[in-house]
Amino acid sequence: MEKIKELLRKYVINNEIFSRFVRIFSVDVLVRGANFFLIFVFLYLMTKEEFGIYGYLYSFAMTLSGILGFGFYISITKLYADTINDRKRQGSAIFTTTTSMLFLLAISLIVIYFTKIDVAFFSMLNNTSQINANSYLNYRLYVFIALVSMVFTTYLTFFFVGAEQIRKLQVFNLTRFFFANGSAILVLYFFDGNAAILRLAFTYIAELILTIIFGIFIFKSSFAKFDFFFLKKDFKIGLPIMVGTLISSVVGFGDKFFVMKFSGVDSFAVYNLGVMLSTIVLIVYQSFNFVWLPLFLKEKDLIVLRRKTNRYVALIFLSLSLLSIIICIGVVIGLKIELIPDKYSGVLSYLPLLLLGQVFAALVGLLVNFMTYFEKTYIQILVGAFVSLVGYFLYDFLVGNYFAIGASIALLLLNILSFLIYYFRIQYYINNRLK
Repeated sequence: MEKIKELLRKYVINNEIFSRFVRIFSVDVLVRGANFFLIFVFLYLMTKEEFGIYGYLYSFAMTLSGILGFGFYISITKLYADTINDRKRQGSAIFTTTTSMLFLLAISLIVIYFTKIDVAFFSMLNNTSQINANSYLNYRLYVFIALVSMVFTTYLTFFFVGAEQIRKLQVFNLTRFFFANGSAILVLYFFDGNAAILRLAFTYIAELILTIIFGIFIFKSSFAKFDFFFLKKDFKIGLPIMVGTLISSVVGFGDKFFVMKFSGVDSFAVYNLGVMLSTIVLIVYQSFNFVWLPLFLKEKDLIVLRRKTNRYVALIFLSLSLLSIIICIGVVIGLKIELIPDKYSGVLSYLPLLLLGQVFAALVGLLVNFMTYFEKTYIQILVGAFVSLVGYFLYDFLVGNYFAIGASIALLLLNILSFLIYYFRIQYYINNRLK
């Protein structure tokens, strides 16, 4: 009994990471948990086809936002930690990174809009799907709004994380939940029209407004001095992440592309529900990583980092696996009491595989922190290229033969492969440094 109390005091009661996690997660439970229940609201406010199209366009916008963020959301966290002891240099780093990101995003959007690169990219990804390049043009403006909002939201979130301004992050998340989702639900309930367009437009216009308002905190922390030293650091850390995201879109978007290709929009709607439910696992991990990342980047002792990371790998795997079981039970109950429409019952056949795949995706996210720590984010390009190449053939074979279940199996295998590559690469880097 005393041994248990001692472990609780060490790892729970007196543990800084745990106490910070509880502070963030207490709000995230409300926001993310409420978002989870809102899925069921949208299932009834949207037709199966509209729900599938929205999910597909959301995934496409998310992929583009990962590329057009230029990886600067990671560099802002790293540079904040590196300049923690010099307020002026820190302000200059924030100013340089933020203004550069805004300038690059604006230029990119202008070029993309007039050259229609996004249309060509969408056509390449969806040349045989039911949402082709011509129909994409009807949604294009709203995809742009969504991706800009996603870039700003991600950048602002990582700024709050790097600055350890937990209270502001909590307020931001709460406000986003009520304002963005409330706007979309009210519009869908009271107005007729294409629900996919209405939800995209009103959700992300609302989020965009909020990111502009909360962005004031970034500029308050800035010192108006542009420093090319920090810009060089931004590119060194961020560009490999951007390129890696572009390459890894085969994995991140590939399952959706192949499900749409081989199964159609109605089957994709069911698969998309499974994807959305499985992201709960990643959301819980992200709450932990928001706490862990600033402390991780400030830690100089590699032996301590390795010991803690190995401990958290085991802890995260066990806790997220348990959460996955709870989610599966919840979906069964939801179908029984008709909280989830019966037409989505097929989700149960592959939800456990999607959940386990996301557990390994969370572990990959934990290990990728080391690439930022060692400033070797270019490794993500190499890993992404290799895993994407494997993924293309794996998705084509498994989804072509087993449809959504095949996509779930492929996603799981690819995330396990990524985890193993990063794990052994990190051990190599740490051992080299310790020599």
